[in-house]
Amino acid sequence: MDSIGDEREFFSQHWPGLKKTLEQAGPEALITAIFSRASDAERAALFRFVRQGLVFEEWEGKSLDAYMSVVEAGRAWLSERAAAVPADERNDYLAILAELTFNFAADIADCWPGDDVPREHRHFQRGMEVAEQSVGLREELGKPDSSKHLGWWAFGYHQLRLGHTDGAADCMERSLEHARRAARDAGEPDEITSLAPFPVLIGAGYLGLARIADGEPSGPDLYGEALAAFHAQLSDAELKDDAQFGIDQLERVRGFIS
Repeated sequence: MDSIGDEREFFSQHWPGLKKTLEQAGPEALITAIFSRASDAERAALFRFVRQGLVFEEWEGKSLDAYMSVVEAGRAWLSERAAAVPADERNDYLAILAELTFNFAADIADCWPGDDVPREHRHFQRGMEVAEQSVGLREELGKPDSSKHLGWWAFGYHQLRLGHTDGAADCMERSLEHARRAARDAGEPDEITSLAPFPVLIGAGYLGLARIADGEPSGPDLYGEALAAFHAQLSDAELKDDAQFGIDQLERVRGFIS
């Protein structure tokens, strides 16, 4: 397969059959079906895009645990292949692994408006472990600040939900700094104002939340500044949808913090 588009098309062709296998025999049968493919390229494409079916489509018996099982199999296989192939092919596997780990950590998070699927401690624990791997992979692959911002956010989010407030605050501070660097590189404002891009404002909001949870006096002010900036963006037709998404997300997570 020559492109991500080819991989996506390959997944789309095979998802109906994989879905049937999943519904009839469970996630282990789905994993076996992926490994039955003839080539690494086909297996990688399916592990890369199976999230589209597992997370965003309805299927009988749908659960986070089934998704977790498939991701664990994909993580293990991609790690093994990266260690086994020649050095000039290694990053191809690691890049997919970095994508898979971040997507999983984000999907397991319960910050998304309208997502009311219950999470348990074990989900956040696994999310934290996988997000930490994602952070390391982004560093190893030399990803840009915009990518590192997301990795540190995911790592921090699961620490926040586990009550590891000091670690969460450290991660969110790193996340915000990468968002600010990305903004400066793009010629955009990096201060907490209505002119700032979404990653800077959401990063500031989450840092504020982590500091609130950790009992730091600066937390409420920083959280309030981020919310105020998002509210100011609601009057801009181009920014209002993202701004509302940011507001809804931050207010939802604020409700989790005592």
